[in-house]
Amino acid sequence: MLNNRRRNAQRKTLGCLILPIMLMGMLNSCTKTEDVLYEKEAVNRIISYEVVNAVEPLHGVVDDINNRITVYIPYYISIDYLVPVITLEEGAKLIDRNGNELDIREDLEPVPFDTVGYTYRVKDAEELIREYTLAIKVMPHNEPLVIGFGQKQNESGIWVVDDDLTKAGVINSRIRLLGNFQSTSRNAKLSLIHAETGQAVPNALAVYDMLSGSGFYTLLFDVSPEVDPGNYVVKVEHQGRTATTAQISFEHRMPYFGQLPKIVKQGEEITMTVGGPNSNGEVYSNTNPGIKKAYIIIKKEHITERPADFPEALFDTPIDLEIIEQNRTSVTFRFPEHIPAGLYYAMASTSSGIYDGYSINYTGFGIYFDFDYKDWGTGNLRVMIPYLGFEVKKK
Repeated sequence: MLNNRRRNAQRKTLGCLILPIMLMGMLNSCTKTEDVLYEKEAVNRIISYEVVNAVEPLHGVVDDINNRITVYIPYYISIDYLVPVITLEEGAKLIDRNGNELDIREDLEPVPFDTVGYTYRVKDAEELIREYTLAIKVMPHNEPLVIGFGQKQNESGIWVVDDDLTKAGVINSRIRLLGNFQSTSRNAKLSLIHAETGQAVPNALAVYDMLSGSGFYTLLFDVSPEVDPGNYVVKVEHQGRTATTAQISFEHRMPYFGQLPKIVKQGEEITMTVGGPNSNGEVYSNTNPGIKKAYIIIKKEHITERPADFPEALFDTPIDLEIIEQNRTSVTFRFPEHIPAGLYYAMASTSSGIYDGYSINYTGFGIYFDFDYKDWGTGNLRVMIPYLGFEVKKK
Protein backbone atom coordinates (compact mmCIF):
# COMPACT_ATOMS: atom_id res chain seq x y z
CA MET A 1 0.00 0.00 0.00
CA LEU A 2 2.90 2.25 0.76
CA ASN A 3 4.29 1.55 -2.68
CA ASN A 4 1.02 2.57 -4.31
CA ARG A 5 1.12 5.89 -2.51
CA ARG A 6 4.66 6.50 -3.69
CA ARG A 7 3.75 5.71 -7.32
CA ASN A 8 0.78 8.11 -7.23
CA ALA A 9 2.95 10.85 -5.84
CA GLN A 10 5.50 10.34 -8.59
CA ARG A 11 2.79 10.54 -11.28
CA LYS A 12 1.54 13.87 -9.88
CA THR A 13 5.05 15.25 -9.79
CA LEU A 14 5.70 14.18 -13.42
CA GLY A 15 2.38 15.70 -14.55
CA CYS A 16 3.27 18.99 -12.92
CA LEU A 17 6.57 19.03 -14.76
CA ILE A 18 5.11 18.14 -18.23
CA LEU A 19 2.31 20.73 -18.13
CA PRO A 20 4.63 23.80 -17.85
CA ILE A 21 6.80 22.44 -20.64
CA MET A 22 3.78 22.07 -22.93
CA LEU A 23 2.57 25.58 -22.07
CA MET A 24 6.00 27.00 -22.80
CA GLY A 25 6.00 25.27 -26.22
CA MET A 26 2.58 26.68 -27.04
CA LEU A 27 3.64 30.17 -26.01
CA ASN A 28 6.78 29.94 -28.11
CA SER A 29 4.79 28.84 -31.19
CA CYS A 30 2.36 31.78 -30.84
CA THR A 31 5.06 34.45 -30.69
CA LYS A 32 7.17 33.20 -33.65
CA THR A 33 7.40 35.73 -36.65
CA GLU A 34 7.84 34.73 -40.32
CA ASP A 35 8.75 37.06 -43.31
CA VAL A 36 6.21 36.69 -46.17
CA LEU A 37 7.21 38.21 -49.60
CA TYR A 38 4.47 39.88 -51.79
CA GLU A 39 4.43 41.78 -55.06
CA LYS A 40 3.67 45.50 -54.76
CA GLU A 41 0.91 46.64 -57.16
CA ALA A 42 2.00 49.16 -59.78
CA VAL A 43 0.45 52.61 -59.63
CA ASN A 44 0.36 53.42 -63.35
CA ARG A 45 -3.26 53.44 -64.44
CA ILE A 46 -5.50 55.85 -66.32
CA ILE A 47 -8.64 56.26 -64.24
CA SER A 48 -10.78 58.08 -66.80
CA TYR A 49 -10.63 59.31 -70.42
CA GLU A 50 -13.12 61.89 -71.66
CA VAL A 51 -13.44 63.61 -75.05
CA VAL A 52 -14.57 67.20 -74.45
CA ASN A 53 -14.78 68.77 -77.92
CA ALA A 54 -17.92 66.95 -79.12
CA VAL A 55 -21.46 68.27 -78.83
CA GLU A 56 -21.86 65.87 -75.94
CA PRO A 57 -19.24 64.38 -73.59
CA LEU A 58 -17.77 61.09 -74.79
CA HIS A 59 -16.40 58.78 -72.12
CA GLY A 60 -13.74 56.30 -73.13
CA VAL A 61 -13.83 52.76 -71.75
CA VAL A 62 -10.53 52.11 -69.95
CA ASP A 63 -9.49 48.44 -69.97
CA ASP A 64 -6.59 47.80 -67.56
CA ILE A 65 -6.36 44.12 -68.45
CA ASN A 66 -5.74 44.60 -72.17
CA ASN A 67 -4.38 48.14 -71.70
CA ARG A 68 -6.85 49.61 -74.14
CA ILE A 69 -8.97 52.78 -74.22
CA THR A 70 -12.03 52.59 -76.49
CA VAL A 71 -14.00 55.69 -77.44
CA TYR A 72 -17.41 55.03 -79.01
CA ILE A 73 -18.68 57.91 -81.17
CA PRO A 74 -22.32 58.16 -82.32
CA TYR A 75 -22.64 58.43 -86.12
CA TYR A 76 -24.29 61.87 -85.95
CA ILE A 77 -21.37 63.54 -84.17
CA SER A 78 -18.94 65.41 -86.40
CA ILE A 79 -15.43 65.91 -85.05
CA ASP A 80 -12.11 65.86 -86.86
CA TYR A 81 -10.02 65.54 -83.67
CA LEU A 82 -10.44 64.07 -80.22
CA VAL A 83 -9.52 66.53 -77.47
CA PRO A 84 -9.12 64.40 -74.34
CA VAL A 85 -9.13 65.06 -70.60
CA ILE A 86 -7.30 62.32 -68.69
CA THR A 87 -7.38 61.45 -65.00
CA LEU A 88 -4.45 59.40 -63.67
CA GLU A 89 -4.13 57.21 -60.65
CA GLU A 90 -2.60 59.11 -57.70
CA GLY A 91 1.16 58.92 -58.01
CA ALA A 92 1.11 58.06 -61.74
CA LYS A 93 2.69 60.20 -64.45
CA LEU A 94 2.08 60.45 -68.18
CA ILE A 95 5.27 60.29 -70.25
CA ASP A 96 6.22 60.57 -73.92
CA ARG A 97 8.25 58.12 -76.02
CA ASN A 98 11.48 59.55 -74.65
CA GLY A 99 10.39 59.17 -71.06
CA ASN A 100 9.76 62.88 -70.49
CA GLU A 101 6.89 63.72 -68.18
CA LEU A 102 3.83 65.35 -69.78
CA ASP A 103 1.48 67.80 -68.10
CA ILE A 104 -1.98 66.28 -68.58
CA ARG A 105 -3.49 69.78 -68.37
CA GLU A 106 -1.23 71.39 -70.96
CA ASP A 107 0.57 68.79 -73.08
CA LEU A 108 -2.21 66.50 -74.31
CA GLU A 109 -2.35 66.75 -78.10
CA PRO A 110 -5.61 66.41 -80.07
CA VAL A 111 -5.87 63.02 -81.76
CA PRO A 112 -7.00 62.97 -85.42
CA PHE A 113 -10.25 61.07 -85.81
CA ASP A 114 -8.83 58.51 -88.25
CA THR A 115 -5.74 57.73 -86.16
CA VAL A 116 -4.91 54.07 -85.66
CA GLY A 117 -2.53 52.81 -82.96
CA TYR A 118 -2.25 56.00 -80.88
CA THR A 119 -0.79 55.22 -77.43
CA TYR A 120 -0.46 56.72 -73.96
CA ARG A 121 2.38 55.73 -71.60
CA VAL A 122 1.92 55.91 -67.82
CA LYS A 123 4.58 55.18 -65.19
CA ASP A 124 4.68 55.04 -61.40
CA ALA A 125 7.35 55.96 -58.85
CA GLU A 126 9.05 52.59 -59.37
CA GLU A 127 9.46 53.35 -63.12
CA LEU A 128 6.97 50.64 -64.06
CA ILE A 129 5.36 51.65 -67.38
CA ARG A 130 1.93 50.76 -68.72
CA GLU A 131 1.07 51.56 -72.37
CA TYR A 132 -2.55 52.06 -73.40
CA THR A 133 -3.67 51.85 -77.03
CA LEU A 134 -6.48 54.17 -78.11
CA ALA A 135 -9.27 52.70 -80.28
CA ILE A 136 -11.84 55.00 -81.94
CA LYS A 137 -15.07 53.29 -82.99
CA VAL A 138 -18.15 54.80 -84.62
CA MET A 139 -21.59 53.54 -83.63
CA PRO A 140 -23.26 53.36 -87.07
CA HIS A 141 -26.74 54.37 -88.13
CA ASN A 142 -29.28 51.54 -88.10
CA GLU A 143 -30.17 52.07 -91.79
CA PRO A 144 -27.93 51.16 -94.73
CA LEU A 145 -26.08 53.99 -96.46
CA VAL A 146 -27.64 55.05 -99.79
CA ILE A 147 -25.62 57.33 -102.10
CA GLY A 148 -26.05 58.66 -105.63
CA PHE A 149 -25.16 61.40 -108.09
CA GLY A 150 -28.72 62.70 -108.31
CA GLN A 151 -32.25 62.42 -106.97
CA LYS A 152 -35.59 61.06 -108.11
CA GLN A 153 -39.19 60.81 -106.95
CA ASN A 154 -40.38 57.51 -105.53
CA GLU A 155 -43.86 56.00 -105.87
CA SER A 156 -45.18 58.36 -103.19
CA GLY A 157 -43.82 61.44 -104.92
CA ILE A 158 -41.08 61.91 -102.34
CA TRP A 159 -37.62 62.95 -103.52
CA VAL A 160 -35.01 60.32 -102.71
CA VAL A 161 -31.41 59.62 -103.67
CA ASP A 162 -31.07 58.09 -107.14
CA ASP A 163 -28.46 55.42 -106.52
CA ASP A 164 -28.72 54.06 -110.10
CA LEU A 165 -27.91 57.31 -111.91
CA THR A 166 -24.60 57.22 -113.79
CA LYS A 167 -22.47 60.32 -114.26
CA ALA A 168 -19.96 61.90 -116.66
CA GLY A 169 -17.32 63.60 -114.55
CA VAL A 170 -14.39 65.94 -115.19
CA ILE A 171 -10.86 65.15 -114.01
CA ASN A 172 -9.50 67.70 -111.51
CA SER A 173 -12.98 68.82 -110.46
CA ARG A 174 -15.23 68.86 -107.38
CA ILE A 175 -18.04 66.28 -107.40
CA ARG A 176 -21.33 66.35 -105.47
CA LEU A 177 -22.62 63.10 -104.02
CA LEU A 178 -26.00 62.85 -102.28
CA GLY A 179 -26.78 60.41 -99.48
CA ASN A 180 -28.54 59.68 -96.19
CA PHE A 181 -25.33 60.41 -94.28
CA GLN A 182 -27.29 61.98 -91.41
CA SER A 183 -24.10 63.61 -90.19
CA THR A 184 -21.91 66.53 -91.23
CA SER A 185 -18.80 64.58 -90.29
CA ARG A 186 -16.09 64.77 -92.95
CA ASN A 187 -14.56 61.58 -91.61
CA ALA A 188 -15.11 59.58 -94.77
CA LYS A 189 -12.80 57.27 -96.67
CA LEU A 190 -13.21 57.41 -100.44
CA SER A 191 -11.88 54.90 -102.96
CA LEU A 192 -11.97 55.30 -106.72
CA ILE A 193 -12.25 51.83 -108.23
CA HIS A 194 -11.80 51.10 -111.91
CA ALA A 195 -15.00 49.56 -113.27
CA GLU A 196 -13.23 47.09 -115.55
CA THR A 197 -10.22 46.00 -113.47
CA GLY A 198 -11.64 46.41 -109.97
CA GLN A 199 -8.38 48.06 -108.92
CA ALA A 200 -8.40 51.07 -106.59
CA VAL A 201 -6.57 54.20 -107.76
CA PRO A 202 -4.26 55.52 -104.99
CA ASN A 203 -4.80 59.10 -103.77
CA ALA A 204 -7.48 59.73 -106.39
CA LEU A 205 -10.19 61.39 -104.26
CA ALA A 206 -10.19 63.76 -101.29
CA VAL A 207 -13.11 64.82 -99.08
CA TYR A 208 -13.77 68.56 -99.26
CA ASP A 209 -16.90 69.04 -97.16
CA MET A 210 -20.17 67.55 -95.95
CA LEU A 211 -23.31 69.71 -96.14
CA SER A 212 -26.63 69.06 -94.42
CA GLY A 213 -29.93 69.44 -96.23
CA SER A 214 -33.64 69.07 -95.64
CA GLY A 215 -33.89 65.87 -97.70
CA PHE A 216 -30.39 64.44 -97.77
CA TYR A 217 -26.78 65.38 -97.15
CA THR A 218 -24.23 66.34 -99.81
CA LEU A 219 -20.68 65.03 -99.75
CA LEU A 220 -18.25 67.16 -101.80
CA PHE A 221 -15.03 65.53 -102.92
CA ASP A 222 -12.18 66.58 -105.21
CA VAL A 223 -10.81 64.45 -108.04
CA SER A 224 -7.04 64.37 -108.48
CA PRO A 225 -5.68 65.75 -111.77
CA GLU A 226 -3.65 62.54 -112.05
CA VAL A 227 -6.72 60.34 -112.55
CA ASP A 228 -6.80 58.79 -116.02
CA PRO A 229 -9.88 58.87 -118.26
CA GLY A 230 -12.11 55.83 -117.82
CA ASN A 231 -15.10 54.27 -116.09
CA TYR A 232 -15.09 54.00 -112.30
CA VAL A 233 -17.21 53.59 -109.19
CA VAL A 234 -16.71 55.37 -105.87
CA LYS A 235 -16.68 53.40 -102.63
CA VAL A 236 -17.60 55.50 -99.59
CA GLU A 237 -16.99 54.52 -95.97
CA HIS A 238 -18.60 57.00 -93.59
CA GLN A 239 -19.18 56.77 -89.85
CA GLY A 240 -19.34 52.99 -89.80
CA ARG A 241 -21.39 52.48 -93.00
CA THR A 242 -20.24 51.64 -96.53
CA ALA A 243 -21.82 52.01 -99.97
CA THR A 244 -20.70 52.13 -103.61
CA THR A 245 -21.95 54.50 -106.31
CA ALA A 246 -23.20 53.77 -109.78
CA GLN A 247 -20.66 54.26 -112.58
CA ILE A 248 -18.91 57.59 -113.06
CA SER A 249 -16.91 58.19 -116.26
CA PHE A 250 -14.03 60.64 -115.99
CA GLU A 251 -12.63 62.62 -118.91
CA HIS A 252 -10.22 65.53 -119.51
CA ARG A 253 -11.60 68.95 -120.33
CA MET A 254 -9.46 71.20 -122.55
CA PRO A 255 -7.22 73.34 -120.32
CA TYR A 256 -7.98 77.04 -119.93
CA PHE A 257 -4.93 78.99 -118.76
CA GLY A 258 -6.47 82.45 -118.42
CA GLN A 259 -4.51 85.67 -118.84
CA LEU A 260 -0.86 86.52 -119.22
CA PRO A 261 0.82 88.43 -116.36
CA LYS A 262 0.55 92.22 -116.46
CA ILE A 263 4.32 92.51 -116.98
CA VAL A 264 6.57 90.03 -118.78
CA LYS A 265 10.21 90.13 -119.80
CA GLN A 266 11.75 89.05 -123.07
CA GLY A 267 13.08 85.51 -122.59
CA GLU A 268 11.29 85.08 -119.25
CA GLU A 269 9.97 81.70 -118.12
CA ILE A 270 6.22 81.95 -117.55
CA THR A 271 4.09 79.30 -115.85
CA MET A 272 0.35 79.16 -116.52
CA THR A 273 -1.96 76.96 -114.44
CA VAL A 274 -5.34 75.42 -115.16
CA GLY A 275 -8.58 75.83 -113.25
CA GLY A 276 -9.08 73.15 -110.60
CA PRO A 277 -11.68 72.13 -108.00
CA ASN A 278 -13.73 75.06 -106.71
CA SER A 279 -17.18 76.01 -105.47
CA ASN A 280 -18.52 75.83 -109.03
CA GLY A 281 -18.00 72.08 -109.05
CA GLU A 282 -17.06 70.87 -112.51
CA VAL A 283 -17.88 74.01 -114.49
CA TYR A 284 -14.43 75.60 -114.63
CA SER A 285 -12.26 72.56 -113.95
CA ASN A 286 -9.87 71.20 -116.55
CA THR A 287 -6.55 69.41 -117.10
CA ASN A 288 -3.64 69.31 -119.49
CA PRO A 289 -3.23 65.83 -120.97
CA GLY A 290 -0.26 67.03 -123.02
CA ILE A 291 0.48 70.00 -125.30
CA LYS A 292 2.10 69.18 -128.62
CA LYS A 293 2.87 72.75 -129.67
CA ALA A 294 2.38 76.30 -128.35
CA TYR A 295 2.59 79.64 -130.19
CA ILE A 296 1.55 83.29 -130.02
CA ILE A 297 -0.57 84.99 -132.66
CA ILE A 298 -0.89 88.79 -132.61
CA LYS A 299 -3.95 89.76 -134.65
CA LYS A 300 -3.74 93.17 -136.21
CA GLU A 301 -7.51 93.69 -136.35
CA HIS A 302 -7.78 93.44 -132.55
CA ILE A 303 -4.63 95.31 -131.50
CA THR A 304 -5.39 98.87 -130.35
CA GLU A 305 -1.90 99.87 -129.24
CA ARG A 306 1.59 98.48 -129.74
CA PRO A 307 5.22 99.64 -129.48
CA ALA A 308 6.37 101.98 -132.24
CA ASP A 309 9.04 99.55 -133.45
CA PHE A 310 6.66 96.60 -133.71
CA PRO A 311 7.28 95.00 -137.16
CA GLU A 312 4.33 94.36 -139.46
CA ALA A 313 5.75 90.90 -140.21
CA LEU A 314 4.84 89.67 -136.73
CA PHE A 315 1.13 90.27 -137.27
CA ASP A 316 -1.11 87.23 -137.84
CA THR A 317 1.88 84.86 -137.90
CA PRO A 318 2.46 82.01 -135.40
CA ILE A 319 5.40 82.84 -133.07
CA ASP A 320 6.60 79.55 -131.63
CA LEU A 321 7.00 79.16 -127.87
CA GLU A 322 9.59 76.95 -126.25
CA ILE A 323 7.79 74.64 -123.81
CA ILE A 324 10.13 74.09 -120.87
CA GLU A 325 7.91 71.91 -118.72
CA GLN A 326 4.31 70.76 -118.50
CA ASN A 327 2.10 68.52 -116.39
CA ARG A 328 -1.59 67.89 -115.77
CA THR A 329 -2.13 71.29 -114.12
CA SER A 330 0.36 73.69 -115.71
CA VAL A 331 2.64 74.59 -118.60
CA THR A 332 5.89 76.58 -118.45
CA PHE A 333 7.16 78.30 -121.58
CA ARG A 334 9.75 80.91 -122.51
CA PHE A 335 8.43 84.26 -123.74
CA PRO A 336 10.01 85.13 -127.12
CA GLU A 337 12.99 87.47 -127.00
CA HIS A 338 12.23 89.10 -130.37
CA ILE A 339 8.78 90.46 -129.45
CA PRO A 340 9.42 94.21 -129.00
CA ALA A 341 9.36 95.74 -125.54
CA GLY A 342 6.62 98.22 -124.73
CA LEU A 343 2.91 98.51 -123.96
CA TYR A 344 0.29 96.36 -125.68
CA TYR A 345 -3.46 96.92 -125.68
CA ALA A 346 -6.00 94.79 -127.49
CA MET A 347 -9.66 93.98 -127.79
CA ALA A 348 -10.74 90.63 -126.33
CA SER A 349 -13.88 88.61 -125.77
CA THR A 350 -14.56 85.69 -123.43
CA SER A 351 -17.58 83.66 -122.43
CA SER A 352 -18.42 80.88 -120.02
CA GLY A 353 -20.85 78.04 -120.15
CA ILE A 354 -22.46 75.66 -117.71
CA TYR A 355 -20.86 72.66 -119.38
CA ASP A 356 -17.75 74.00 -121.13
CA GLY A 357 -16.39 76.46 -118.56
CA TYR A 358 -14.42 79.45 -119.81
CA SER A 359 -13.65 80.03 -123.47
CA ILE A 360 -11.90 82.82 -125.37
CA ASN A 361 -13.73 84.10 -128.43
CA TYR A 362 -10.93 86.33 -129.70
CA THR A 363 -8.03 88.48 -128.52
CA GLY A 364 -5.44 90.68 -130.15
CA PHE A 365 -2.60 88.92 -128.32
CA GLY A 366 -3.22 85.24 -127.61
CA ILE A 367 -1.47 81.93 -127.07
CA TYR A 368 -2.66 78.91 -129.03
CA PHE A 369 -2.08 75.20 -128.42
CA ASP A 370 -2.05 72.08 -130.53
CA PHE A 371 -3.05 68.80 -128.87
CA ASP A 372 -2.79 65.17 -129.88
CA TYR A 373 -5.51 64.27 -127.40
CA LYS A 374 -8.79 63.02 -128.90
CA ASP A 375 -10.26 65.46 -131.42
CA TRP A 376 -8.97 68.66 -129.81
CA GLY A 377 -6.69 69.29 -132.79
CA THR A 378 -4.81 72.54 -133.50
CA GLY A 379 -5.23 76.27 -133.02
CA ASN A 380 -6.90 76.21 -129.60
CA LEU A 381 -6.87 79.72 -128.09
CA ARG A 382 -6.39 79.18 -124.33
CA VAL A 383 -4.38 82.21 -123.07
CA MET A 384 -5.14 85.88 -123.66
CA ILE A 385 -3.77 89.34 -122.96
CA PRO A 386 -4.98 90.98 -119.71
CA TYR A 387 -8.07 93.08 -120.44
CA LEU A 388 -6.33 96.40 -119.79
CA GLY A 389 -3.22 95.41 -121.68
CA PHE A 390 0.24 94.44 -120.54
CA GLU A 391 3.86 95.45 -120.80
CA VAL A 392 6.82 93.65 -122.31
CA LYS A 393 10.12 94.64 -120.76
CA LYS A 394 13.56 94.20 -122.20
CA LYS A 395 15.58 91.17 -121.19
